[in-house]
Amino acid sequence: MPRLATSVLGSIALVLGLVACSPTATPAVDTAVHTDAPAPPDRAADVVIPDGVIGAAELTSASGDNTISGTVVVTAGGGGFDVALKDFHSDVPGGLQLSFSPWSEATICLADMHSFSFGNLSTNADQPGLSMGPRDLSRGDPSYYLTAVVTETDPTTTDPDGCVLTPRAVGTITWDVPDTRPGLLAVDTGARFGAGGATALVAGALLSYRAIAGDTVNDIADRFGITADDLGFLNPLTSRQLQAGDELNLRVALRGGASVPPPSG
Repeated sequence: MPRLATSVLGSIALVLGLVACSPTATPAVDTAVHTDAPAPPDRAADVVIPDGVIGAAELTSASGDNTISGTVVVTAGGGGFDVALKDFHSDVPGGLQLSFSPWSEATICLADMHSFSFGNLSTNADQPGLSMGPRDLSRGDPSYYLTAVVTETDPTTTDPDGCVLTPRAVGTITWDVPDTRPGLLAVDTGARFGAGGATALVAGALLSYRAIAGDTVNDIADRFGITADDLGFLNPLTSRQLQAGDELNLRVALRGGASVPPPSG
C-alpha cells in the first residue's frame, strides 16, 4: 500500500493548496499597494489550553452496524496532547489504525491525506497514551482536526470511490478549548519586498494571500501585522516549502480543512 502524505503540524515551511472559498462566488483579488493601510490592532497574549480532557468523539461503524465502536478522548497534559481509545471493539479481521482528519465525516477519501495517524490498534483493547506530540507541533491548538477515523492497516478490498483507504469507522470530534490566540486578525499594511503578492477579499474582508516569487514567511507575516508563528497557526496543514502561487489562509475561522480542498477519489 502506498504511504500517504500526512500533515506536518509544526514547521511553517508553508503551505497549502488552493483556498476553498465561497461556493457561490469567487472572491475579489486586491492587487493594490496600500501606502496608508491602518496599523494592525493590539491583541491579547496567547492562551495556553489547560490540562484535562479537551475533546472526544464517539466512533460509529461506517457500515451502519456495530463492527467497530469506541470513544476517542483527547487530553492536554504537561507539554503535549494525548489521545486514548476507550471501550474499543472491532470485528474487522486484521490490523486497524486510528487517524485524525481536518475534514468532516462526509468527505470522500477522508483518510487519504492530511491526516495524523496514531499507528496500529490492538483489537478489542483500550489504547491509552497515543501521543499527538508536544504542544508546539500543533501551535498549541489541535482543534482544526474535525474527525476521528479508523481504517484497515492493509486493506484487502478496493474502495468503491477510488480511495486508497476506506474509513471503517468515523466520529466527529467535539472540542472544548479556549480561543488560544484572542484578537488574532490579519490586517494588510501594504505590499513590500518579500510580500508583494495579491490578497483575496470577501465582502471587503481579507480571506487569503497568494505568494509570488521572492516572498518569505517573515515578510508575509510582517505585511499582515502578525508573527510567522501566527501564520503557521492559520495554516496548520503544511508539508513543503513556500512556492509562488501558494494560497495562505488569513482567517482564524478557516484554519485547517476549511481553507484547503479535501481529498477526492
